[in-house]
Amino acid sequence: MCYHTCSLETSIIGVIALVEIQIGNVDDGKPVHKWLRLLLPGMPLSGIYKCIRTGRVKVNGKRAKQETVLAEGDVVHLYMAEGDFANLSRPKRPKYAGISKDIEVLYEDAEILVVNKPVGVLVHAAEGEYASTLQARVEAYVYAKRPSRAGEAFHPAPVHRLDRNTSGLIVFAKTSRAARRWSQAFQSGDVIKEYWALVEGAVRRPGSVAAALTREGAVTRVDDDGGKRSATHYEPLAQSSGTTLLRVRLETGRTHQIRAHLAHIGHPLVGDIKYGARPMRGESFFLHAAHLQLPNQLDLFAPIPPRFERKLEGLGYDVTRLRTH
Repeated sequence: MCYHTCSLETSIIGVIALVEIQIGNVDDGKPVHKWLRLLLPGMPLSGIYKCIRTGRVKVNGKRAKQETVLAEGDVVHLYMAEGDFANLSRPKRPKYAGISKDIEVLYEDAEILVVNKPVGVLVHAAEGEYASTLQARVEAYVYAKRPSRAGEAFHPAPVHRLDRNTSGLIVFAKTSRAARRWSQAFQSGDVIKEYWALVEGAVRRPGSVAAALTREGAVTRVDDDGGKRSATHYEPLAQSSGTTLLRVRLETGRTHQIRAHLAHIGHPLVGDIKYGARPMRGESFFLHAAHLQLPNQLDLFAPIPPRFERKLEGLGYDVTRLRTH
């Protein structure tokens, strides 16, 4: 697929600049106010809404409304002082200066990028941590291959989440259209997600947990009365040294769902102190997003990371045999 190049032309009407931007497929489906926030990072949200409200934004010759959704091929006109547009559209930081582009890409096309996330890396930016996040690395990687074109506002974005200490497959959308489509696929349950989880105790038979979950601060709790429907399915792959390696399939995608559900049945992830596991010095839990499938479109497996393999070997598991599962 070829990216449609956005065009940007500026003419002067008195002291007002008429900025013309043609929307490409990267921003197809983006609400106009969200597009403007990305296009004009120096403008506060109140300023964005004021521009729309006062008719300084037109789409295909008609005044934009806050709910206007942009489509590929639309022509947007912005009316503002020439210097204001130049200042407001200037990035708040140099384009990915000093940010690592070192990511393990398992699949890429014009719409999405699937990355094998390492343990210990945040997906989204927390306060002061942007440069070290997977989001930043993916943005830098994509920008190095295809710098953004004039008028493009969308940045690569994850369409689902993994905890900092969970490794494995995560999908990033490279276009607004892909973000919308893949987010819907995850929410509707069309995407098959399977994990490997190392838990305390012996789990001898496959099973399911259908306990509703609610979020309380930094912890997810079972709440059958007020929680959201949640379903997790599991099957044992092997046992050793008082632990079990499970293959886990998610039917829903709540925050900390696997951790909360497995703790609820008395088998917390090994090392997951937050959910009741025995403390283990210098170690976090062992959870790996190993398989992701969107039927008839994508079917990917992420190899188990060396840290996880070393733990299994130390507990006496036959890792060579497990690699065939």
